[in-house]
Amino acid sequence: MTGAPTDAERAHTYLGTPNSRILTPQPTVLAAFLHRVAVQPDAPYLTFLDGPEPVTLTYLDVDRQSRHMARWLSSIGVTRGTQVCFSPSNDLTSVVTLYALLRSGCPTLLTNPGDPESRVRQQAAVLGVDVFLRGPKALHGPGVDVPDPAALPATLPEGPGDSALDPHAPAFFFGTSGSTAASKIVTQSHYNGAANAYGLLRHHGLTPGDRLLGCLPVHHVNGLHFTVFGVAVAGAHVVLDAGFDPFRYPSLLQTYRPRIASVVPSILEALAQTWRLTGAPEGLDYVVTAAAPLTASAARTVVERTGIRVLQGYGLTETTNFSTTMPPDVDAETYRRFLLDCEIPSVGTPLFGNEVRVLRPDGSFARPGEVGEICMRGHNVMTEYAANPEATAEAFADGWFHSQDTGFETHDAVGRTYVTITGRLKNIAKVRGEAVSLDEMDRVLRGMPSIRDAACVAVPDRYLGEKIIAAVVWSPEASPDVDVRAALRGHFAENLLPAQVVHLAEIPRTPTGKVLRPQLREILPNLR
Repeated sequence: MTGAPTDAERAHTYLGTPNSRILTPQPTVLAAFLHRVAVQPDAPYLTFLDGPEPVTLTYLDVDRQSRHMARWLSSIGVTRGTQVCFSPSNDLTSVVTLYALLRSGCPTLLTNPGDPESRVRQQAAVLGVDVFLRGPKALHGPGVDVPDPAALPATLPEGPGDSALDPHAPAFFFGTSGSTAASKIVTQSHYNGAANAYGLLRHHGLTPGDRLLGCLPVHHVNGLHFTVFGVAVAGAHVVLDAGFDPFRYPSLLQTYRPRIASVVPSILEALAQTWRLTGAPEGLDYVVTAAAPLTASAARTVVERTGIRVLQGYGLTETTNFSTTMPPDVDAETYRRFLLDCEIPSVGTPLFGNEVRVLRPDGSFARPGEVGEICMRGHNVMTEYAANPEATAEAFADGWFHSQDTGFETHDAVGRTYVTITGRLKNIAKVRGEAVSLDEMDRVLRGMPSIRDAACVAVPDRYLGEKIIAAVVWSPEASPDVDVRAALRGHFAENLLPAQVVHLAEIPRTPTGKVLRPQLREILPNLR
């Protein structure tokens, strides 16, 4: 590095260490996986629950099957550097293919297997994708169906073999969670994945023999990087369900006895409503929830009804996976302070490999308790938005990745810094010239016992500038005469209250629980 570092270079430093200096034992996820194959080949790695009977693969099984799948990829013209689009799901074939693509050195765009073909093609066009692959459960989209590894002929020609990957070369691309195909494309390097996985290993104390229960989709960063790759780097064992069934889930916890389970808030809330066991299942230390805000009332309900400790985490596609998570070793008093007995549950402390700070608009650090923008820098921060230098430069302004989430910092008794999210810079409505956070209004509504789910949108208004419409999903026990606006008056000025409250059967959300406000905005005019 010569001269003054650029904003991008500073955004990729961790405590002053540039990401050109590798801080992980292995520089890529593939190298870490192959290390595990060498030292514990017969240890169970993946148990799949998507078929009539569970199927468990050892580290050596995944190594052999992914090596064979890489030969198949080579036979159809997929070689090192080929740009691939792949729609995986939570099944054996998809996960083996993901490893085969890593072995083949193919930068891969991951898309939702339920996405329409038009969305897939528009995202792929940004990258100039060469080959489209479809996982076993892809409903739409172009491309070649990936075969079952067990059905591949043994006589496939030898592929090019494994060779060292450039840690800073693109490994995966993800579309950001917009509701249209115009969402930005995040570029994650091989080292981004390794840095994230090692941070997870350190934060959760993952070791060989640990078991994690996952059900989040592997085409999202949480399902891929925490469930599949984080476990592999630690040499642990993941039980991967095809999806979430609230009536089946407790029996999975009892049968497989994971130490950790990975969920999202909507799963926790469904689980609390259907929980029939007495106390937490044996062996389960805690569940980790992320992707969408967890309300304090929901956290208390889950802990009281199930006895399961909940750790909330936070991260973005642009920061690979997790930036912060509640510490597992936090004592009971601190846990209650930051997760249960508070208005907004904290998302915890920064993971190794990345720094997280709350910044004022002028770029200076906010004081504890002062609301500002949550920003990150570190070895988990994406390389760029693909083919979008303007958006990349804006995101990396002043040497930090700007999340556009707002929040504040608090310290515990031993000096650890906890982050609490209060809203989103862009989820702001301007009513009569006054700003109001839609996230805050969502949170207040979802904290009402009569409301199971809620989300608000801002729509143009000729006289007010914008007005707010609240969409609510009633709880089964809700009274029909609940006055939602009256309940909100204790939190918002009268002139900022929703102009209308609309009842829906469900709030449109992504598979990981984020509100799809553009879709909600499209639905509401037909109901008003």
